Amino acid sequence: MAELSVIVPARNDAETLPHALNELDRVIAQASIFSEVLVVDDASEDATVDTAIELAERYPNLHVRVFKRDVEKPSFGALVRFGLAHASGRYCAIVSADGSDPIQLLPEMLKRLRGGATMAIVSRYIRPEDARTVGPVYRLYQSVYRVAIKLLLGREVTDSTYGFRAFNRIHILELGLSSNRFNIFPEMTFKVLESGGTVETIPGAQQPLGVGGSEKFKLPNEIVGYAVVLGRAALHRAGFRWF
Repeated sequence: MAELSVIVPARNDAETLPHALNELDRVIAQASIFSEVLVVDDASEDATVDTAIELAERYPNLHVRVFKRDVEKPSFGALVRFGLAHASGRYCAIVSADGSDPIQLLPEMLKRLRGGATMAIVSRYIRPEDARTVGPVYRLYQSVYRVAIKLLLGREVTDSTYGFRAFNRIHILELGLSSNRFNIFPEMTFKVLESGGTVETIPGAQQPLGVGGSEKFKLPNEIVGYAVVLGRAALHRAGFRWF
């Protein structure tokens, strides 16, 4: 059984997946991490699945497994849960298929987990130079969201929404995730914190959205979902169960 399962959610990422897996192979080989990579496809309309199968042969040390969901309505959150259900490692990491994540931080994230952390999150807002890679509108929204988290949960969380993270797989499965959009990430963050788990933060910068890949994330589509998971976390903190 692999120590680390790397879940790569993909949809129409045939062009960018080779770069993402090449970098993943380099980092994992240098750090000698015993891992598996799960490329989970959400009804892609391009050659993502065929590309992933070719890459599995090219990078045998990654132990790539390819899964395809044939669904009428793709759902990012459901895709992440699908990957979690098929992972086998003690720890999991979520890595973008567009190559935008600073995956050179994976060894440090795994080190934090080995040291007892429940989750290790990369934050784009600890160092000013890292935040510059994020669009100004999203930076503004994030500053408001951080204040809301502080007011409603009494916690300082610098980047609850970034998908590039690693965590204890069993702990996350026990919490029971339900979000269907990108709000699965703040849901994961809040549930770990409210369940008594520990979240450690590592500063890092992602590439600007859209660089090397399709731009799947649209803030207007995610705001309501972000608000809902925060509201549920606040209700849970007040004694109402939202699990």
